[in-house]
Formats: sequence, C-alpha cells, structure tokens
Amino acid sequence: MPHANEKRTGGIVPGKNVPCRTVMTDPPNLTFKRARTPHYDDPAAVGLRIRGAREAAGLSQRALAFPGCSPAYVSRIERGERVPSLQVIREIARRANVSEQILAFGREALDPAVAGRIGAVEAAEAGDDRAERIRAYQALARAASKAARGITP
Repeated sequence: MPHANEKRTGGIVPGKNVPCRTVMTDPPNLTFKRARTPHYDDPAAVGLRIRGAREAAGLSQRALAFPGCSPAYVSRIERGERVPSLQVIREIARRANVSEQILAFGREALDPAVAGRIGAVEAAEAGDDRAERIRAYQALARAASKAARGITP
C-alpha cells in the first residue's frame, strides 16, 4: 500500500510481472531548520546604541547614510522599526568609529585582557624587534587560554 503522499503509476510493467514504480505526489513535510544565531540582542536597543554612537561622532542621519542604507532607513533602525543586517551594522560602526560588537550587543565580545594583548601584538608587529613580537604573541596566548577557562587575571 502506498504511503499517504505516494501513488502508484500504472499496474504491471508490460512484459514483466512486477508492479510499476511508486512516485511521490507531494514531498514529505520535513523541515531542517537550524537555530538562528542573531547578530544583535534587541532591535530597539541596537537602534538606541546606533543613535548614541552617531550623535557622539557628530554625524547626522544623512551623513551616516550610505548606498544601501538611506537616511530614512537609518531613522527606522534608530527607532527599532527595522533590524539592520550584519553588513549595515559593520558599516555604521566603521563610520561612527565604534566597534560593531558595541552596537550589536552593547559590550565587547572579547575579554578585556585578550583585547589588550591584541593591541600589544599589533604594536609589536609594527616594530622590527622579533623577540618583542614573540613575547607579545606568547602573552596573547596566555590571556586567551585564561579567558577560555574563565580565569580572570
């Protein structure tokens, strides 16, 4: 007997004593949705942070706008009526000179000790002292390991 969403086509295959194939009439109702990881915490809170960052940078909505993000869209984002894409958050953060993590979540995603060590690595990379670069990377590795284990310095 065919399944609810299957039907038999024909009867017996000519010249053979086997039934015709069974075909699906409707695909089974299967959904394979993965959990979405949001790139923000709350649209209204993101809007308030974007407005604060824009005002702190001394930018108008028109000055903050760019192709793909009109001043009207900036206004709707700031009022919490629209959810900006990750790309829009990144560009607004760049233009307002703040981190995208601050705009999206209200805090830095990196552990402060790790963020400080990354700054030290960047400074060491700008210099010519190989030993200083090695020390900076070793300190970064220690800070990242401690942050991953939940140990505060």
